[in-house]
Amino acid sequence: GETAIGNYPIQCVTMIKKIIKQFQRPNKDLNNSISNIINKESLILPTSHGGGLVYQVIPNFEDIKEHKILNVDIETLMDSEQIAVGALSPLTGFMNEDEIENVLDNYKLNDGTSWPLPIFFQIDKNLYKKISVGDEVILKSQDLNEPIAKMTIKSMFRKKLDKIAEKMFGTNDIKHPGVYRLHSKGEYFISGKVELINRLPSKYKHFEILPFEARAIFENKGWNRVVGFHTRNIPHRVHEFIQLSAINEHYCDGLFIHPAVGPKKSGDYLPETIIESYQILLEDDYLDGKTILGAFQNYSRYAGPREAIFTAICRKNFGCSHFILGRDHTGVSDYYSKSDLRAIFSEFDNIGINPIIFDEFVYSKKRKKYINIKYAKSDEINKISGTEARSMLNSKKEPPDWYMRTEISRYAIKQISNGKGIFVE
Repeated sequence: GETAIGNYPIQCVTMIKKIIKQFQRPNKDLNNSISNIINKESLILPTSHGGGLVYQVIPNFEDIKEHKILNVDIETLMDSEQIAVGALSPLTGFMNEDEIENVLDNYKLNDGTSWPLPIFFQIDKNLYKKISVGDEVILKSQDLNEPIAKMTIKSMFRKKLDKIAEKMFGTNDIKHPGVYRLHSKGEYFISGKVELINRLPSKYKHFEILPFEARAIFENKGWNRVVGFHTRNIPHRVHEFIQLSAINEHYCDGLFIHPAVGPKKSGDYLPETIIESYQILLEDDYLDGKTILGAFQNYSRYAGPREAIFTAICRKNFGCSHFILGRDHTGVSDYYSKSDLRAIFSEFDNIGINPIIFDEFVYSKKRKKYINIKYAKSDEINKISGTEARSMLNSKKEPPDWYMRTEISRYAIKQISNGKGIFVE
């Protein structure tokens, strides 16, 4: 009766299917081991990208003395961790030369799986001379006592960085932060499988939900339509508007707020500022509790449309069925046009997650709501740029309530007044 005339037919059928599947499952599969949770077929969530969620973690690793140690930068360690825990599935390691070229030219991995962004391991010439193909090396940082990952070197090669930059970022302008980072790391590369030894330390590690954990949470909540939201900013009213619109217009069960908390460029918000701002928002029972806040220990490449697809695929691996994309998602300055994002998604093969692309919205004081700038009259356009909002906060001036919640702007101003700072220097 519920499936025929009730208010929740899909949820009812999903529950029945779960009960049947649970009953039919062999007893030996009913333990709570991580491998069973990771490999368990989801009844309601999208399959991870490439068909299987990667999980390459070494428990109780002790033979560090038997391996060469490579001290590498934080971005490489973050990539290693996210590869090993499955956020970048189906990748199992850093790409070789052929795969980098295939991704840059054809947006595909060597097995034909759609993939937009090369994930590579750069080293300088001095380090390149100290290692060989076949070596098993330990990846760590000079700032950390604990090793982070083990890597088996499968290939070593050299590439021209300007060609990579042109294809990856659409420019070789050193003022572009992604291009600058690429050129600062050297033109030598290594590839190979990565296994995690220890998680990277972080003040907000308890917010870093792993892909298999996020999937378990969504399933236990009965969410089968989950919309992901990637951000490197504190929440403002337009964010709230598009999040609510995405949930309502696409009949989503919940919202996965997933800010990137890795290294950022100067002027970006600090990770702790982003997390604590969202905590303030969620404490007010935001969206009737249909929210999960997680931290994504990764960094912005500032690769525009390519990175937009990459961030969508990552959230698919976490279990999201939908993904919100703003007009300038993961872009920087004026390097990418507003039309680039829609163009790349229209041309890209189906990636198994539904993009929800929003145009620019402005606030109409007459209508007292946010409206698409296409349909706004000139006398009702009210907007504040991100740069302007940062300037206001730095000057300890509250942006208007239609732009940002008072509780959040006051929190940010209080942090500045206490000398803590809220922006990357």
